[in-house]
Amino acid sequence: MYPRNMRIYMALVGLASAVVLWLSHDVLWHLTVTYAIFAVAALGSSLVSVKMMRGQGDVSLVLPVLLTVGIVIGPAAGAWMGTLPTMNYREITGKVKWPSVLFNRAQLSLVGWGSGEVFRILGGNPAHLTLAGLSGPLVAAALVAFCSNLLFNFVAVGLRQERSFNEIVRVYYKWMLPSFFVMLPIAYLMAAVYRISGPWPELIFLLPLIAVRAWMIMVKRLHDMYDHTIRVLLVGLDAKDPYTFGHSMRVGQYGAVLGRYMKLPEDVVEQIRHAGMLHDIGKMAIPDDILNKRGRLSFRETLTIQRHPTLGSAMLARLQISGCARDWVLHHHERWDGTGYPDNMSGEEIPLETRIVSVVDAYDAMTSDRPYRNAMTHEVALSEIAEESGTQFDPIVVEQFLQLCSTVDLAADEGSGHGWDRTPNIPIEEVQAEHERQIQEYLDSQGDTPEQ
Repeated sequence: MYPRNMRIYMALVGLASAVVLWLSHDVLWHLTVTYAIFAVAALGSSLVSVKMMRGQGDVSLVLPVLLTVGIVIGPAAGAWMGTLPTMNYREITGKVKWPSVLFNRAQLSLVGWGSGEVFRILGGNPAHLTLAGLSGPLVAAALVAFCSNLLFNFVAVGLRQERSFNEIVRVYYKWMLPSFFVMLPIAYLMAAVYRISGPWPELIFLLPLIAVRAWMIMVKRLHDMYDHTIRVLLVGLDAKDPYTFGHSMRVGQYGAVLGRYMKLPEDVVEQIRHAGMLHDIGKMAIPDDILNKRGRLSFRETLTIQRHPTLGSAMLARLQISGCARDWVLHHHERWDGTGYPDNMSGEEIPLETRIVSVVDAYDAMTSDRPYRNAMTHEVALSEIAEESGTQFDPIVVEQFLQLCSTVDLAADEGSGHGWDRTPNIPIEEVQAEHERQIQEYLDSQGDTPEQ
């Protein structure tokens, strides 16, 4: 189910596109081989789209083709080119919901038509395009094509995520903006080359578009390598202590849910998830006889255990991963009243993200079985956290957490702390995928939205 504002927005974009296509329907009886060649180029560049970071749709390479068609054949042809020839592989294979497919066709149709109209209104003439001279109308049309496409998607993702414009740009689009600037001169060259050599050389431009795609994939893989490094650390933690592994995975997922519930920026939510997953990574350096001791710890053993935040933060700093999450790992045992460790920070001196991790860390620890005690129930754990509000925990974070838990029992699927603990020989990727699936079921229940 799509959010109400999203449905209204999609309907308005679809209506505007339907009007443009109806007014442009006469062009269908005059389409030539030239249009067919451009349609092949459009389909080829659409099929090799790149999935965006954090799963918010795909980045298409079809814009240069749309712009060229709108200029050299006309705005009406540009409008129709934005329909079926721009479908990507995931849309063709049914992996994108049909309202999203229609929305994508509608907005690309408007982009193809609008860029051609701007070129025409500004007095542009395809017959006057050359490689030697700069065409002001063509530059303006190119900027309109790329900016309008971005704007359509900014609004869509903003309504989907209920986030601010600045956050949408920073979290989802910042990494891909350079590729748009690379595609601008390609679009300009496609239009100019058509004037000189006709339609067939346009297919050659699939090569630079594929090169742009390769660059975008490389950027995405760098991001994936970052996540892979975190998974490698967690594999080591699992080998050291399977309980701590399962606990860390749950704390990461719970922290992400609470961060989203508190409307924190999505990139911060991702950092909270990483901090939660890695908050106990320093326990890899703690001797097993201390880590798994059933009885009361001695004073020296307690001091040894209390070193794990410092050790974990130092490990992450050496590996140069997790950014500010290193500090959140360092301080996840600080207390609101200033009696925690290692730095005796208090109140808002402790980063908000750390205060979130601390609450969900305590919740999962209480609702999980340990060698020295049985798991508490969901209700008892919430009562304990409420009692520590203003002493161990940030009162505002506690309030938000209790409100969240009034709508979802985070421990319900765990079977008193065991359901999400992994068993030996199960790949970590499967464990993470299962954790994310369970939490995503809750998030999806809050509203569904289309892919762009």
